[in-house]
Amino acid sequence: MFKRLVTAVLATALVLPAFVGGGAVPAAAKGKSDFIDLDSVPKPKITGKEIIAGLEDFVARYPLRQSVLAGTPVGSNIPASEFLAKETRKLGYKTRIIEYEGEGQTGNTVRVIEAVKRGTTKPNEWIAFVAHYDTVASAGFTLEGAYDDGSGTNILRYFAKAFSKIKTKRSIAILWFDGEETGLRGSSLYTNELPAGVKFRAAMGFDMVGIGYPAPYCICIYHGPIDGAFAEPIIDYVNFDYLGFPEGNGGPTAAEKWPVGTEPHVCSCGPNIRNSDERNFAEKGIFSMRWTGMRTASDYPGYHQPWDTVAFMEQVAEGRENLEMGTENTFLSAYYTTMLLDALP
Repeated sequence: MFKRLVTAVLATALVLPAFVGGGAVPAAAKGKSDFIDLDSVPKPKITGKEIIAGLEDFVARYPLRQSVLAGTPVGSNIPASEFLAKETRKLGYKTRIIEYEGEGQTGNTVRVIEAVKRGTTKPNEWIAFVAHYDTVASAGFTLEGAYDDGSGTNILRYFAKAFSKIKTKRSIAILWFDGEETGLRGSSLYTNELPAGVKFRAAMGFDMVGIGYPAPYCICIYHGPIDGAFAEPIIDYVNFDYLGFPEGNGGPTAAEKWPVGTEPHVCSCGPNIRNSDERNFAEKGIFSMRWTGMRTASDYPGYHQPWDTVAFMEQVAEGRENLEMGTENTFLSAYYTTMLLDALP
């Protein structure tokens, strides 16, 4: 494909920073020829079936995760945050719940869960996985919030599980944010006071994931506004050269919404047009990527609606197996991207 050919030529010709943003730039990489052989890295023992079963359990136990309603925490917002913190502690992560008291409104507390597994040789450099666990509380509020963003919240649980069992040079940070649905508030507060002495080398966002290839929609992968020259060769190498996913441009799903769909594919979709917590990292100059299923939020007919449930996700994905495999493919894409980033100088 012409786009991939041009990207590969440019990637080989240019000297690309090992990470864009987040502090001093380490030694350079020169495109695909300098990327690690992904056959040499540990294989994750996580399946899409396992992840979706976990999603069902999570949203059933913790529905109504709205961060505020008339200034008061409601539903399962606080219990959900405590569950996520407890689970990562059991996996060996150093975990804390950060509370930002009364931010902007009386009685409004925003919580961020930060779980970190220390790297072996570069522990002060973090590769972060980012999602929000709150659900929308405005008109058309959600009950389960399964796709938005139970799916992102839950897949981070399995990244935490996978990376707890292997060594990485850089630290792995699992970050769950509150207040995304009320203006990216949790991540805004967090990125304004990043942990002292830490260099964020990447922020990987997961908001509305799993409905994509092999379902008739894209797994759409975006990058930060200034990160294309570095991110696009990585996206191509991991997804098309190594994992062998079918490539598309993501575009038709913006017009051909469910139940029409389009050809199942994975898209290297360019600068991020979506608006979630990874955006606040990108605005600080930190290299960022975003995984999502379906090109835009409104392509999903359960967006911010009470029927945003796992059962409805299955219907849109045209079956449970498609949903499980779309979730597994998203997981593998991000897992191997992380292993590649961690192997860079």
